[in-house]
Amino acid sequence: MHRRQDWRSMLMVAGCVALAGGCGEETSPEPEPLPLVSQAQRELAYDPGPGWNLAWQDDFTGTSVNGAYWTVLTSNYDPVTNNCNFGTGELEFPRPQNVTVGGGKLVITAERTSDGPYDSRCAGYGPRSFYSGRLHTKGKVERRYGKLVASIKIPSGYGMWPAFWTLGGNISSVGWPRSGEIDILEWHSNEPTWMKSATHYFANNAAQHWGTGASRGVNLADSFHVYEVEWTANQMIFRLDGQTKATADFFHNEPAFQQNHYILLNLALGGNWYGNPPASAIALGAGERKTMEVEWVRWYDAGPTSPTTLTNPGFESGMTGWATWSPNGTEAADFSETHNGGHSGSYHLTHWTNGSPFEVWTYQTRSGLPSGTYKVRAWVRKGGTFAVANLQAKTCGSCAPVATALGTYGAWTLVETPPISVTGGYLELGFHTRVTAGNAANYIHMDDVELIRL
Repeated sequence: MHRRQDWRSMLMVAGCVALAGGCGEETSPEPEPLPLVSQAQRELAYDPGPGWNLAWQDDFTGTSVNGAYWTVLTSNYDPVTNNCNFGTGELEFPRPQNVTVGGGKLVITAERTSDGPYDSRCAGYGPRSFYSGRLHTKGKVERRYGKLVASIKIPSGYGMWPAFWTLGGNISSVGWPRSGEIDILEWHSNEPTWMKSATHYFANNAAQHWGTGASRGVNLADSFHVYEVEWTANQMIFRLDGQTKATADFFHNEPAFQQNHYILLNLALGGNWYGNPPASAIALGAGERKTMEVEWVRWYDAGPTSPTTLTNPGFESGMTGWATWSPNGTEAADFSETHNGGHSGSYHLTHWTNGSPFEVWTYQTRSGLPSGTYKVRAWVRKGGTFAVANLQAKTCGSCAPVATALGTYGAWTLVETPPISVTGGYLELGFHTRVTAGNAANYIHMDDVELIRL
């Protein structure tokens, strides 16, 4: 999001950036991507593949931004980078009212304004023409390496500049681009089929810019897609929808990419990437709103995992190996069925009743476990509104659970609990759901449960 060069020229020089790992090497062609299907308004499934552990996630299941993870900007002045208009001449004035959470999504809304907002620290830049939103995880979620992935729907139209990206955690002390920047997703209306990705850093006494991208052959705007970077100590690989790999890999050993980075999400308008157009040229009329929607953001760590055998983890043998508890006699909401098939096999677990409130805790116990750190994983589909909907584990019957609140998943989605420390050999794991009002649309389908020792 800083000082954009023309993206095509960045691709031309990508192989010639001075990198200790050598110039970007040609890679063998990957299989053709699968046909793109309609992805509007539904949760996208994502599997990081073997050897990846979920280290952090935000599925935006609440009704407001999680302040433990995110800071929402309140003007066009950024106190972290100490600049106005974010170094790119953008036309928007970020404010908290334009960053909302609801329906299992983070929503950043852009709208034209005539009231000329400005920050006194940025008075020399003149009033802004649009309201929008920008948030980051600086000082709250900062990590190094792994897979950083998000499911995002971006808006169409000239001047829209949505972005999912990172900055080095030391930016306040060393400045940009010495801090390093990883742009996982940027979108430009002139090339709407492309996810554009880039890195920016300082080397050989000069700012360095490297770019790549991936195209699905259809306009990426107005439907959800999955945007990803796989980042190691010497390489970055950018992917779109888990199928389309970017045109080149980035090889590096720069200090900027050996440190923790923090995440940024924003919907910019205009700016230098569009050639600094006037506000009148932006495709956002008075009274019109455009949104960037985010279903989830996840950061995975690479590392070995060791599965622990569970009984009937895919519910192919009914409820064998699983117990059910309910405080109010509604455990009949817990059963196996063939509704839409399972994630794999013919059966899965479902928590559902035809319009009646219920509470169910379906669990399996394991004893004699070696001391260590564990996670529980499962594939889930979910719809409706729940008072409680958790994948969880606890080390005794009365202990507080370590839980992941389940979001709304239209497609089968792999979820996992935070790490849980097991010292006494015992673990109780499973699904706890509660619905306080009868609604037949409230359902959770669950399958293929795993207990992983990290």
